[in-house]
Amino acid sequence: MTGLWLLGSGLALYAQWKETNRVLDTAQEEIATTLLLLPTPPSTDSTIVLPHPAISHNQAMLMQVYAKDGRLVWRTQQAPDKPLAPLTKHLSISEGDWHIVVLPAPHLDRIAVVAAPMHDRLEALLSGAQALLLPLLALLPLTALTLTWMLRRVFRRLDDLNQDLRARDRGELDPVAVTGLPRELTPLAEGLNQLFERLMQVRQAERAFAANSAHELRTPIAAAQAQLQRLVHEFTHSVTMQGEERAAMLQRIDTLGRQLTRLHHLCVKLLQLSRADAGVGQHTEPVDLIDVAQLVLEEFNQPEQQARLHLELPTAPSDEQAGDAIASESVMVQGDLDALGIALRNLIENALLHSGETQQVTVRITPLPSIEVLDEGPGIPPDRLDTVRQPFERGESPSPGHGLGLAIVSAIARQMGGTLDLVSPAANGHGLHAKLLLRPA
Repeated sequence: MTGLWLLGSGLALYAQWKETNRVLDTAQEEIATTLLLLPTPPSTDSTIVLPHPAISHNQAMLMQVYAKDGRLVWRTQQAPDKPLAPLTKHLSISEGDWHIVVLPAPHLDRIAVVAAPMHDRLEALLSGAQALLLPLLALLPLTALTLTWMLRRVFRRLDDLNQDLRARDRGELDPVAVTGLPRELTPLAEGLNQLFERLMQVRQAERAFAANSAHELRTPIAAAQAQLQRLVHEFTHSVTMQGEERAAMLQRIDTLGRQLTRLHHLCVKLLQLSRADAGVGQHTEPVDLIDVAQLVLEEFNQPEQQARLHLELPTAPSDEQAGDAIASESVMVQGDLDALGIALRNLIENALLHSGETQQVTVRITPLPSIEVLDEGPGIPPDRLDTVRQPFERGESPSPGHGLGLAIVSAIARQMGGTLDLVSPAANGHGLHAKLLLRPA
């Protein structure tokens, strides 16, 4: 704004300078015309010296009238006896500190010369510059403050939109509010909403595909597992194959069984991910974390699993004897029982799978409230802790897996207003500490 105003002021001053020169040149021409009408002196050898007002020398206007033969006829008191400029033609020139006009009058046989100080013109230009620039200097701060206030008021709604987008979770695609935005910014918000709608449609299509595919695959996989078990039973009681051939066949059957189990496990994970993406944890109610942990741990009923799992419950002071501690009866959170079960089940499965065959896995309930799962495995490199929360992203563990467990837990945590914190190495330079922080009920 300052640059534009200075440019405009410069153009205005230039126009004023040209107009001032034109007006003063016209004035000098008129004075010269008047001088040409002065009477001729009675003697051709004398020069009439006109009196001049009592003003300072630098403001005096010099005037001369010459005859056709070059004889000085009239002059002002301070004008010299010699011509101020050539008398051969009509001139309007600036030389040094003077602007000189030479006006010949052939029909009168006279030539008038008028010289005005350039100081007068510069003073006029300076006065005009002050008239333009001083109000500018006074108005620029006020203009800057006004524009700043107006722009902040206009774009405050855009800041609200920015804060809304920054506060959203990665998967939140709800439309942004269009009302209250400036007219120029409304198309931006509408374009964002159209983009969110298209992304939502793509996501729903992906969810439907994953859920339908997993659901359709579960039935044939279950049938194949049943047929495989029947085949194993029949082959075990068969006497037609013995020795190395029998051992090789049993090994192939076992490999096929493990692959079917792995495929069935992938289908279950895809269904859980679909449920998590569909918002299984959004409908919350008071839930006891201790009950959830005990129910989930009962599902891991294999002897080797029970030997590795350890549940730690929060303690509270006893009412009977001060200083004693007893297990807390409940830790209530705001959540969904089914969603919490899915989340804890995935954390425990990950810990059992990636910590080795004999390492302990601790499930801890804290009054924060939170559920923590700690293992003694190799852990995850710190620079991969954020990446493994994405679907189909795995750490560097050699154990088989699909990279869906932590993605499912992260989605459920967001829906219930909680967070999933991952720390690795957890202790002694190894292990993974997964903490699911939840809202208290």
